[in-house]
Amino acid sequence: MPLDAIFIEELGQELRDSLTGMKIDRVHQPERDTVILSLRGNGASRRLLLCFGSGTARACVTERSYENPPQPPMFCMLLRKHLTGARIVDISQPDRERMLLFRLAAYDEFGEPVDKSLAVELLGRNANLILIDGDGRILDAARRVDGEMSPLRQLLPGLIYHLPPKPEPGKFSGLSPLLRREMEWRDLPQTPEGLEGLERRPYMLVENGAPKDFTFLPILQYGPAVESVAYPGWSALLEAFYGEKDRAEHLKSRARSMTKLVRGAKNRTERKLALRLQELAATEGREEDKRRGDLITANIWRMQPGMESVTVEDFYDPDCPQVTISLDPRKSPQQNAAAYYKQYTKKKTAQAHLTGLIEENRQEAEYLASIAAELERAQSQADLDSIRDELAQAGYLRQQRTNPRKKQKPAQPMSFRTGSGFEVLVGRNNLQNDELTLRTARRTDLWLHVQKLHGSHVILRCEGARPDEETIYQAACLAAFYSEGAQAGRVPVDVTEARFVKKPHGARPGMVIYTNQRTIMAEPKREI
Repeated sequence: MPLDAIFIEELGQELRDSLTGMKIDRVHQPERDTVILSLRGNGASRRLLLCFGSGTARACVTERSYENPPQPPMFCMLLRKHLTGARIVDISQPDRERMLLFRLAAYDEFGEPVDKSLAVELLGRNANLILIDGDGRILDAARRVDGEMSPLRQLLPGLIYHLPPKPEPGKFSGLSPLLRREMEWRDLPQTPEGLEGLERRPYMLVENGAPKDFTFLPILQYGPAVESVAYPGWSALLEAFYGEKDRAEHLKSRARSMTKLVRGAKNRTERKLALRLQELAATEGREEDKRRGDLITANIWRMQPGMESVTVEDFYDPDCPQVTISLDPRKSPQQNAAAYYKQYTKKKTAQAHLTGLIEENRQEAEYLASIAAELERAQSQADLDSIRDELAQAGYLRQQRTNPRKKQKPAQPMSFRTGSGFEVLVGRNNLQNDELTLRTARRTDLWLHVQKLHGSHVILRCEGARPDEETIYQAACLAAFYSEGAQAGRVPVDVTEARFVKKPHGARPGMVIYTNQRTIMAEPKREI
């Protein structure tokens, strides 16, 4: 959600109390719309995250680590030049705007003290980060705005910096639609006075165990469907809300090239499959070709060269009806019969060949669909690296050259404990699924997999004991959660002993067959 002006007011006060007087030690720009300032002073060190992405704009103290690009962007280099060694003098919120203004005491290239400012505009789609000199002129902006982009307000080096335009007179700015609805629900006037007397604390709105929104007061309009969870600080709230989202977006960005490759390969395979199914359908008349050849051979005595058709009794039919067979007048009767036999043989051979190719295409399409599902479920860079290795082994990607001194330890399967203490192992990808099912699992361990959908292989380690139904249900919930049915209400999950799970010869990674199963309806619960 866009940050409220009131939320930013509280956030600014928290940052002012903790960061004023600290010096900027380092500047990094790990992402196109994210800048990290490493701060030292007051006997502590902090990392200030300034994000100006559309829909994710924020300023908060972070403890997360970010991977920096090998070559810093030009804007990052400019910030390093002007801000390294600068001290934070003040943090303010001018005119209750949705922005924070960092006042800095810095030094010029001659070592003389100068004033600079860093404006963090948290304006939704128009979020920006602007560096300003002591005279109020723009040194540069993360997103430059010229006259064609906005005739009202330009953000270009050398121009005087002006605050964002104010709303129309009489309108109370800085309230999100969520808060407007809440004030209406509480029958409060939608004015600054309507919020007086309400305690301001950071709250996360949680729906079905997942973050939904955040604000500075409990939200009552949703009733028990949405829980308002209090947080110890405003930065902590923003980190908790955006941390998972940022991680998912980062992984999605890293996985984009593989996703595109898998999608393209799957589309090509499905087009091949459709064409071969059409070709197979064209072979269905092969028995009719053989039948015509037989009828011509049996009636050669009544045929003359140059005939375009012949009418004969169909002795394959008990009623012996009259049928007319087309002929090539340029061929003799024997040659016409041979042509029909040849067509029959060609279609029969094609039918056998196409049947095998179609099965291969179907298996390949299923395999690529499972890879696409893996990419959707990837939770770390190690997961993506494992999928990349799998694609390389399958021939879809080139094998990457690796430094033998820097061999990366393969990711381990996810491990959980049920309420009764049983261990549950969950595969992260197809190669790991094979390892779990065919080598790690003991014969009497329970094997679980969502029914008729792509998902992780799940092993419930029994260790010679017999797990109760609640334990098996918890393992089934994990199988449902780590599958394509993660967003469904209830999902059928098959359960059998590992000894009844086999891998067909030549099958793709992750593909198995199993017997002696029973089915449990499980809920893909995040809390499990």
